[in-house]
Amino acid sequence: MKKLEQVIDKIFFKEMLFSVLFAILGVVIIVKSEMTNKVVGILIGIFFILFGIYYIYTSFEKNKMKLFRYNYLFGILSIVLGIFIIFNPFSIINFLNILIGAWLVVESIKKFIYFLYFRKEQMAFKNIILVSSILLILLGIMLIFNPFTTIVITQIVGTFILLDNIINLNDLVLLRRNSKKIIESLK
Repeated sequence: MKKLEQVIDKIFFKEMLFSVLFAILGVVIIVKSEMTNKVVGILIGIFFILFGIYYIYTSFEKNKMKLFRYNYLFGILSIVLGIFIIFNPFSIINFLNILIGAWLVVESIKKFIYFLYFRKEQMAFKNIILVSSILLILLGIMLIFNPFTTIVITQIVGTFILLDNIINLNDLVLLRRNSKKIIESLK
């Protein structure tokens, strides 16, 4: 039993640490939204260029193999895409917002599953987890449908990341306080 409590303590500690780190990331994104957009776009552009160079390299290195003979075309396309993204870093941000919105929806579903489990176990804090699940799904859907300009979107993404991790920290504290009940219900 003690060993299970130690494992759960480690899990809670790691989850809380990541929530704090992501909350800090959210604050940085809010405060430095324009710089964040440019840096993310440039890094993604560089990644595509490096990937394109690798493809071109594999097409020449393995030119005797039919499987790799068209890699130079994919390499050139990847390099062109990378250059486009570097010079238009804001174009990639809309795509990233959709991904973050989808991630928030997945997180909300996970919290809703926790709610369903804790409802069956008659845990007192189940309603707080339900509310956080509803908030996250609303935030995620709002990001996916994207009714804002790029800089505003980035600030909203930062705010959502910050709020998600504050909610997550709150949920973790509640779960930690009730860990003995949870351990008992896992038996």
